[in-house]
Amino acid sequence: MYWNNKLGKHQAMLNEKELARHLPHTAPADHKNVRGMLGRYRTVYLKPNLGTGGYGIYRLSHTHEGYCLQGGTQSRTFKTFEGAFAAFEKGKGRRFYLVQKGIPLLRYHGNPFDLRVMVQRNPQNKWEVTGIVGRVAQPNKVVTNYHNGGQPKPIEELLAPLMSKAEISSYIDRLNQLGIRVSRHFGGIFPSFRAYGVDIGMDKDLKPWIIEVNSRPDKYIFNALQDKRMFRKIIRYGRIAPKKQPIKK
Repeated sequence: MYWNNKLGKHQAMLNEKELARHLPHTAPADHKNVRGMLGRYRTVYLKPNLGTGGYGIYRLSHTHEGYCLQGGTQSRTFKTFEGAFAAFEKGKGRRFYLVQKGIPLLRYHGNPFDLRVMVQRNPQNKWEVTGIVGRVAQPNKVVTNYHNGGQPKPIEELLAPLMSKAEISSYIDRLNQLGIRVSRHFGGIFPSFRAYGVDIGMDKDLKPWIIEVNSRPDKYIFNALQDKRMFRKIIRYGRIAPKKQPIKK
C-alpha cells in the first residue's frame, strides 16, 4: 500500500522500471541520509513530505565557504554540516521532510526552470496530456512553483535556444509519453484521481527527471499563458464526471 504523499508516490514509481530511471535519489531527511547525499551530490533539496506550492523547501549545498542553507530568498552559510543541519531541524519543526538529489536544472536568462505536465482523463476515460508549461524561478529563489513567484512560459520558448523546432516537437512527444506512463501507473494505485501534475526537471544532457507528482494539480498556471487553448481544454476535461464503468488503464 502506498500513501498519497511525496515519499509514497516516489516509492510507487521506484517499482516501475521505466519510471525509476527518471527518479532523483530521494529518502527521509534524517541526519545520516542528508549528510551522505550531500557528500555524494554536493547539493540537495529538503522538502516537506506533505505540502504544495513549493512552501517550506530548502536547498543545502556544500561549497568552498562551507555549507549554504537557503529557504526562499534567504540563505545562511555555516562552517560545519552540523551547524547547517541544526538550522534546518529548527526551521522544519515537527514536520516530516525528505532529502532529494539536487538536479542542475536548465536555465532561461540565468534562472532555473522546470516543467509542469498536466495529464487528465479524457471523455473516453483514457489518460491524455492536456498541457505542458514551463516555470522559471525568480532570481535567487529556491523553487519554480507558480504560487511562489515562478514565471509561466511556453515550453517552445524555453527549449528554442537548445534545439530545433523538429527536435522540440520530438522532445514534447517524449514528455507526453512519460506523463501518461506516470498517470497510468498511479491509475492502478489511486483510481479515484482523474488528473496528475507531473513536475519534470531537465539537466544539461536534456534528461527528464521526475521531481514529484501532484494528485491535485493547479490548473490556473495555464491561464497565465497568452495562448488559452490548453487552459480551456484542462477546464473542460476537469468537468467530466467519472464514469461508473471500470477504469481503463
